Amino acid sequence: MSFSQFFALAKESSFNLLKMYEKAPDQTLITFGILLLLILIILFFIYRAVKINMALKLIKNIQNAKTYEEYDEKLTSLIKEFPKRGEKVAQALNESKIDIYSLTSKLMIPSLSIKEKIRRYLLLSKNFEKLSTASKKYNNSELTNYFFKKSKDLVEKKLAFEIENYYKNTNFDLDELENINAVVKYANKAQKIDSILEAMKNELKKFSFAYNSDLYKLIEKMDIQNGKQIYEYCKNRVDELFNSGEKEVSTNILDYLFETDQNQKVYDYISNLKLKGYLQQLYTLYFDKKEDINLDLAFIANPLKIDSDYKDYLDNSLTSNWRNEEHIKFLSKAKGVLDVLGHEEFRTIIQRVETLEIEKKNQEKIQEAINIAKRAESIALEAKGLKEPINIK
Repeated sequence: MSFSQFFALAKESSFNLLKMYEKAPDQTLITFGILLLLILIILFFIYRAVKINMALKLIKNIQNAKTYEEYDEKLTSLIKEFPKRGEKVAQALNESKIDIYSLTSKLMIPSLSIKEKIRRYLLLSKNFEKLSTASKKYNNSELTNYFFKKSKDLVEKKLAFEIENYYKNTNFDLDELENINAVVKYANKAQKIDSILEAMKNELKKFSFAYNSDLYKLIEKMDIQNGKQIYEYCKNRVDELFNSGEKEVSTNILDYLFETDQNQKVYDYISNLKLKGYLQQLYTLYFDKKEDINLDLAFIANPLKIDSDYKDYLDNSLTSNWRNEEHIKFLSKAKGVLDVLGHEEFRTIIQRVETLEIEKKNQEKIQEAINIAKRAESIALEAKGLKEPINIK
């Protein structure tokens, strides 16, 4: 049946599908299948045209973005659409590529933390690389090469500049802990240890580890997992300060250690300090000033000879606690006490400890005898009570 015959049949049946199908089932199905296919093709091209227009609009919207968040959202959407929308979109993107790239600097707010800048630049670089890869299917080498190069420039030039500007101008205090960890993490992941981490160490050398309490507090909060090479460098510098005995540690840092219950670190530092002049300064500031006998004994334990009142201090302490066995025994075992008191007085202390021990043992025996007597008296009273007759009414 020809198309004209089928059309005449349709007209005769008043385009009633059931009647048409009854008279010519095969031709009806074929015809409507063709019509349905044509409709679908038309819809596909309409849909594609709409999507292309949306992609073109995305390119324009990216150029008009006012914030980084808006820019990132539009760029991410374009990346999803670009590989599917044809050469027209590729051409439009090629024409707008410079404007799109230039916005990366304008939308990177200077006040952002370096941690956030690292995150944003890495994300932008990754997205530009995706655009470069997607453009290969359109054989547009200019577009492909441009976005590939810019994806590298974002990290190798712009981010590198931001990181350098950061470590050259930061205060290296506790507020910068997360930023420093972010830089270290990036440097290790990007294998830029020499260019970034070594430069950071050189900047840290300009700071006084012995007198900068803000830097010390930062180092205290750093850890090997996040700080890695910078943590190790700083920790070694601090350990050298406290362990060598030949470095001054400021009273700001020593006071901070007292405030945070790290007294033992101060005791060890003072007892091992080899700088006579600085030990004298610390003696003036701390000795017998904090009601901390361990701190005072740390000075006495240091063998350096300075202008001190160690002898009077020990005499007064022993006199005030002459009946306190634990106190006297504690002093007798402290390093440097023998040298200050001399053998004769030190022997007196030992004898005093022995006397107090004997007195204590005698007192214990007396107390034990008293307890035995009390128990015996109690037993006797109980026995007497049992002998008395019980009155039953």
